[in-house]
Amino acid sequence: MALRTRTTERKDAVTIDESIDLNLISTDGGLAQTLESLASEIGGVRALVVGDRAGLPIVSTFRGPTSLMMTAMATLALSAATKVTSGLNLPEPEDILIEAGGWCVLVQLLGGGYTLTCVLPADENLGLIKLAMKARGREIREILDEMM
Repeated sequence: MALRTRTTERKDAVTIDESIDLNLISTDGGLAQTLESLASEIGGVRALVVGDRAGLPIVSTFRGPTSLMMTAMATLALSAATKVTSGLNLPEPEDILIEAGGWCVLVQLLGGGYTLTCVLPADENLGLIKLAMKARGREIREILDEMM
């Protein structure tokens, strides 16, 4: 069950492993399978990570310190966004979009402090990606609840 990400020639490309066996990353094959399904729905995805309340990766489409750093920063970004919306008397954010050059980082709150973070090229259809992440995010949260 290996995942292949589309590689494109960009001078600002994010360095991420191209082929990873998701079953080796997750202790639960259901999480890995759901993440793999989401990655195949989102054609240009460069990375997907599910993070826990403490900002640690639970399952990821890549390994190494980048996964840990990305999940920790996603948790901090959501915390900051929640403080901003609270200060404006708005509801809590459902997701956060970070645009950086030709790349986007979309962080979605799964509830209970869990996050789903996606790194993708900026030219992808963000509306469809958000819908796919929301649908798969519910599945991921159900799996996480069963594991706890």
